[in-house]
Amino acid sequence: MKVGLLLLAISSLLTANDKMPAGEIRNPQAFAKIRSFCVDPGGLSNFDRRIVKDFVKAESKPKHLLTKLPWKLVPECQGGAPDAAAKVEFVPIRVIRVVLPQGAPDQIPETPYALKVALQVVDAGSQEPLYSVDARAVINTVGPADSSARSPTSENTNPVLEKRDALYHAFWKLVDDVRQLKPTVTE
Repeated sequence: MKVGLLLLAISSLLTANDKMPAGEIRNPQAFAKIRSFCVDPGGLSNFDRRIVKDFVKAESKPKHLLTKLPWKLVPECQGGAPDAAAKVEFVPIRVIRVVLPQGAPDQIPETPYALKVALQVVDAGSQEPLYSVDARAVINTVGPADSSARSPTSENTNPVLEKRDALYHAFWKLVDDVRQLKPTVTE
């Protein structure tokens, strides 16, 4: 009995580090060779570009999210000649929730849309996709999954905060995946 428990404990420790990546790593060798990157807001509206630039400015400070990547952040994609570019896209998604208490009138939130961020890391020279991941905001304009349409969170959440939150979660998944990949692809 004790031997079985010991084997179970050892196997769980061995498999704890073998977590699947959150994103899709399309070219592990090229992805592992990245030493510098930039965040490319091209293709976004001016409003969304400002959100991305403010996010990068805030999260590139010491001990913040982007400094957890082992890559050097280059301020501009064209002049800095980085190894890779991180491209973001804000994608609206329709949220449908049918959680109505018995006898409640059918009410749909005024803004039944949430959003996700599609983050893609591409080779700066060839534009070959190396990594991609999607992330939703934890806070959103629709409100948490268990809130009603009349919830204060459903109408008072700032869409800018929702976009920043989704950006944070997408880059956090990237950081986590890079940390997992680093020890395994060193050959």
